Amino acid sequence: MTRDPLSGSAWREGRRSGRLRRWALGCAATSVFVWVAARATAAPPALEPGMWKISVTSTTNGKSNPKEDTDQCLGDELKDLTSYFAPQLEGGQAECTNTLQPSQDPNQVAYRMQCRGAGFTVEALTSVTFESSRDFSMTMRIDSRTPRESAIVVANGEGHRTGACPAP
Repeated sequence: MTRDPLSGSAWREGRRSGRLRRWALGCAATSVFVWVAARATAAPPALEPGMWKISVTSTTNGKSNPKEDTDQCLGDELKDLTSYFAPQLEGGQAECTNTLQPSQDPNQVAYRMQCRGAGFTVEALTSVTFESSRDFSMTMRIDSRTPRESAIVVANGEGHRTGACPAP
């Protein structure tokens, strides 16, 4: 039996492996909020402002994580999908690059993010498909490595506009 290097007391005690796992799980759970939605040749379709239900399922090193469901009122954030979905490293300082990946589908964008920091590397492959102005789906694969351990997070998600935002 192989022990998951990113579980158990290391996580609870907040050691380096705990920070890596929290970062990787945080990326998966919030991955829909850290993706790029820009194309080199054309902008993605517009998403309608309003209340959005976003669901993400993920695995870490092949082990299922709890499903994440969020409801969020999105408005001005959706005016610039390029910025809204742009990958960003959270929880660490590193030099990162984002590269647009080729896509034959005008309603799909894909990016590769690579980051190098003090004692770690992260590579994320992301793809967002805009099915309509009220629906999108996404996939993400994050490979996080330190000299002593690694984590591979695979996330799949979808977002659906459910209606208008509640009155303030």
